[in-house]
Amino acid sequence: MLRCTSRVGAIALLSAALTLFPVGATRADDGLLDVREVREAMMTAAEAFHGLGYQGAYADGYSLDLQTRYRGRTRYDPWPDDEPDWVETEPPNGAWVGRALLRAYRATGDEYYLQMAEEIADALAVVQTETGGWRMRTRLSEPHGPDTPADLDDNRSQSSILFLIELVDAGGDERHRVPMQRGLQMLLDAQYPSGGWPQAYPPPEDEHDLRRYHTINDATIPDCMRTLLTAYHAFGNQEYLDAVTRAADWLLQVRLPGAVWAQQYYDDFVTGPLIPNHPAPARWFEPMAITAGESASVIRILTEVWLETGDDRYIEPFDEVIEWYERSRLEDGRWARFYELHTNRPLYCTPDRVITYSDENLRPGYAWKGTWGDGAIRTASRAQELGLDGMLAEREAVPDDEALQSRGERAREAIEAMDERGFWIRGERIRTRDFNNHMNAMSAYLEALEARDELPE
Repeated sequence: MLRCTSRVGAIALLSAALTLFPVGATRADDGLLDVREVREAMMTAAEAFHGLGYQGAYADGYSLDLQTRYRGRTRYDPWPDDEPDWVETEPPNGAWVGRALLRAYRATGDEYYLQMAEEIADALAVVQTETGGWRMRTRLSEPHGPDTPADLDDNRSQSSILFLIELVDAGGDERHRVPMQRGLQMLLDAQYPSGGWPQAYPPPEDEHDLRRYHTINDATIPDCMRTLLTAYHAFGNQEYLDAVTRAADWLLQVRLPGAVWAQQYYDDFVTGPLIPNHPAPARWFEPMAITAGESASVIRILTEVWLETGDDRYIEPFDEVIEWYERSRLEDGRWARFYELHTNRPLYCTPDRVITYSDENLRPGYAWKGTWGDGAIRTASRAQELGLDGMLAEREAVPDDEALQSRGERAREAIEAMDERGFWIRGERIRTRDFNNHMNAMSAYLEALEARDELPE
């Protein structure tokens, strides 16, 4: 059987090459999904979704009659009919579609998925800014000028670079190496000397502009770190790992005493009365505060850096992190997004821009409470309980019977939820997010079979 030999593929996703097996191969006789059925469903979905695209560009959603494209993950504003060439970079679009297709390619060996992924990469190359990153959305017919800053907010540039890394590593055409290298260089150039990243590069000159602050919000800094760590796995460039560890060291330095992290910090170059690397406010509803939400993403990336380097410094704060989450839990078992710096009281904001301790009359469209602490506690506790060797062994472990059954059930749910055209429908829309999720679920099942050497011969 074919196996993925690259380090990126081995760590991120187990590869499969089902094209080597007879078309009638099956697992139905032991209660698991028929492999042929999974492969056919994946191809049906990919071909249907491909028909929705425009030169490698996909929208957030589509009407059931396929006549209207929608943008916006929640509002779904229709695109103008005469502007089909918008390239969206914010997940679940753009690179996230490409990554789902690459995963399908690795799981099946079918070149069709690779070709679809390369179309997306070509579109991303056209709209890449001259600084090496991407904006939230750009028209293929109107690329950005030389002064356009790149967006690091909401994983726009990072996800595009990550996809290109995986595409090059998977054997995609060499033409994709150039935009990938430009993107990686942009990440290196954008990193502040202390170790963090701004929301935009080049950052604004106005020192009161939040886009220049060190930004943990929406996992901006963790996403930069994870992208560079993937590049290090793929190409072995020490410069990438050095940037990751510099950022991890900065995160250790700016953790709030006895607590977790703020959502953003002033950058290295602000002047008095602003304090470099001190917690900062952002938008009017985002006060200077401790954040239970974004801190969970910091805990995950510090765990990844620890697993990469073996340096226990990166998990030393986890005792205090766990203790803070436990004592900051709300009565309903969740956590507030923000907590006041010196009192640890939950903070909220009203629609008329008043920061308050009350959770009534809140600004809509924002996650003021959530279950972030559950994942944070679980990640931190797991690292402490298993230790480095145990965590590494768990990461490399072959899926057991329960895991295989679980992946099989999710793959079956994906197949059963697909309509006769090959689409997944939710809320009267065909959503790009659902395509990604269901394709990944089916790929995960094939990966598990491959890892267990249980693909039928």
